[in-house]
Amino acid sequence: FSPTLRPFLQTVVISMISYGETFGKQQSGFGMAALSLLTSGKYIIDPELRGIEFERITQNLDLQFWKSFWNLTESGLITGLNRIASNPVQLNFTLTLPPVFLRLPLASDPTLTATVSPPIAHWGPGPVQMRLISYELREGQDSEELQAFSRINPPPVTASHLPWVQKQPRSPWLLIHFHGGGFVAHTSRSHENYFRIWSKELTVPVLSV
Repeated sequence: FSPTLRPFLQTVVISMISYGETFGKQQSGFGMAALSLLTSGKYIIDPELRGIEFERITQNLDLQFWKSFWNLTESGLITGLNRIASNPVQLNFTLTLPPVFLRLPLASDPTLTATVSPPIAHWGPGPVQMRLISYELREGQDSEELQAFSRINPPPVTASHLPWVQKQPRSPWLLIHFHGGGFVAHTSRSHENYFRIWSKELTVPVLSV
């Protein structure tokens, strides 16, 4: 790796193995992060111990550890501060799509269809979690069909409950975003800040998978 990149990677490794030492204890995610900070000193001064612990973690800890570690940035305090500092939006809610096969018509010949299989990650087929963000509330975004996929019960407040919010026409565009992470590292919540900026500056809804 580039010499300028090594300090960053070393910090990530030390954070990971310190967190791995406390993983599984009866602590909240934020509490484990604080405890990991206290135990990280020995891994900073002892590279050999750091290497041994890194090998143990990568070979023995399961997928739940990796999800827990990479999702530390999604703790309530951090996401709350991000939302305060980011642009307000009219629509921001999460959707859950069931793992079913989709049959979509071809653009070249609508009489023909293509079958799209549900994604298969580490546990086999499962529901797909998405987040829809729109700076302006648009027609159809408060429809019952869309609200049926909402992960919040009852669904989020929409224009039907806020008559002073003026709905805009349907957008001709939809920005679809895949943040990566292999269904392990982070969710759309970690990227919500710049979704809000995109939706405002591009005047389009953003759907993050």
